[in-house]
Amino acid sequence: MDVEPVHLEQFSEELPRHARLVSLDEARESLEIASSTMCILQSLSEEAHDLTNELEILLEQLDVNDEHVVQVAEQLACLVAQWQGMVEELELTGARIASLDLGRLEWYGIVDDTLAIYSWMIGEHDIEWYHDVHCSFQTRKPLIEA
Repeated sequence: MDVEPVHLEQFSEELPRHARLVSLDEARESLEIASSTMCILQSLSEEAHDLTNELEILLEQLDVNDEHVVQVAEQLACLVAQWQGMVEELELTGARIASLDLGRLEWYGIVDDTLAIYSWMIGEHDIEWYHDVHCSFQTRKPLIEA
């Protein structure tokens, strides 16, 4: 099974906007950073959820200009900005979040001269799976390298 891109240009039109085509080696090189970033993003997501709930409760009891409401809203805004920056950095590696809750990452690549998605999820030690770009995660197949 061929997993290295030969002519990247021919697939660029098929990629979603802002997606980047990477080789399997590039995806694997980014895995440590990408998986670490995924864990941080999961934590930030939980914190943002908690702050959003707190803000909703506060707004039921206090005026929108109350000092505490403003403080929580600013904290939430900072968290969202941090989140966006981390996602941008993650995407620069070619990785994209497939499922935050389940901890799944994907990279666009080429398998057997066809555009495919390399697939990884928390608990896996390496990128060993892929699926067709028009199929779901449930159709993953093993990357068997010659």
